[in-house]
Amino acid sequence: MKVFIPVIDCSRNRYTIAESFDAFGSVCIFDTKENLVTWYESKGVSATYEEILEELKSDGVAKAIISTVQPTTVNSFKNKGFHIYKSVGNDLRLNLELLKIRCLPVFNYELVQELNELGSFYPKNSVYEGTICQN
Repeated sequence: MKVFIPVIDCSRNRYTIAESFDAFGSVCIFDTKENLVTWYESKGVSATYEEILEELKSDGVAKAIISTVQPTTVNSFKNKGFHIYKSVGNDLRLNLELLKIRCLPVFNYELVQELNELGSFYPKNSVYEGTICQN
């Protein structure tokens, strides 16, 4: 399984998860099977969300770890078949460890859809549900 994580950059801040999908400067791809982390520079890329997700999907990426996501972006992920985890803080290493032991919260698509339909304010910490840890 490959996981996409937007990070600040590929150098000094490569272990810092970007605040939002809109604000990322680089991309970290974690291959859980190979236990391999790879960084890609994404600044200056003029691709749309849909194009980025399509390319990631074609490279075998099916999951993402993200700090904050707007409901419309969540829908883009869902439409492309991605599974989204909510990061715990912004430390990449901690989040990858939590992913390995299945302790990252999972975004709740149904709640995001309800918020979209109601036109409600989107509180950034309310659209995910916890998963059961395997300890």
